[in-house]
Amino acid sequence: MAASIFPVPLSGIQETLIDAKGDLIVGTAADTVGRLAVGTNGQVLTADSTAGTGLAYTTPISASSTTTFTNKTLTAPIISSISNTGTLTLPTSTDTLVGKATTDTLTNKTFDTAGTGNSFSINGTAITANTGTGSNVLSASPTFTGTVTGTPAAGTTSTATTGFGYMGLPQNATTTGSATVAAADAGKHIYSTATRTLTIDSNANLALPVGTAITFVAGSGATVTIAITTDTMYLAGPGTTGSRTLAAFGMATALKIASTTWIISGNGLT
Repeated sequence: MAASIFPVPLSGIQETLIDAKGDLIVGTAADTVGRLAVGTNGQVLTADSTAGTGLAYTTPISASSTTTFTNKTLTAPIISSISNTGTLTLPTSTDTLVGKATTDTLTNKTFDTAGTGNSFSINGTAITANTGTGSNVLSASPTFTGTVTGTPAAGTTSTATTGFGYMGLPQNATTTGSATVAAADAGKHIYSTATRTLTIDSNANLALPVGTAITFVAGSGATVTIAITTDTMYLAGPGTTGSRTLAAFGMATALKIASTTWIISGNGLT
């Protein structure tokens, strides 16, 4: 009797599991297979335990692209230099760009303290502003414990009693024409080469500090009226008040002794 031949059932992975070029057959569990659809051009295959297939296509970091890092810590490689232009921006004012206990030399660096949260400190004291070439302002007034060296810039400070002032009496450059005394005239002399009126304005309009001194000098042939407005100006000695006249070759100094009070004395003054 001839033996009957029965078809053996086929086993293995069916071709119908693949849907497109590049699809992969992967194990999704013990004795279980599945399909991983192909990624997009340039993506790479990486292990991903959160994916159903245990694998996932991801886009690698490109040196020519812009990439956002969120809550990432860069431990290696160490960046030794940045060879292109650009700005490294920290997300918050509390982040630290450099945290080192060493002494570093900064060359051609600009510190911008104008932005919100920006600060620059020397030994814990904040620098709040820059007032000129090579000059900085501390957030608190410093106390000098040694000898102050250097040459103060021409000008006086807002407080006459503590201002550096001048070594001499610089001259106001305007020598003709009537004028009103300005804050810049404090500690200077106003020289007149022609007859004119020089007015000391009221404290309400020009609040010069008590202790301000202004010297008036009349040149050859010049008669100068030193006028006072609503404040009081005393003539030293007699104590009379009002505006004064300075004759040619006369010199007089007006000193502010109270907020609205001046006293004036000199030669050739009436």
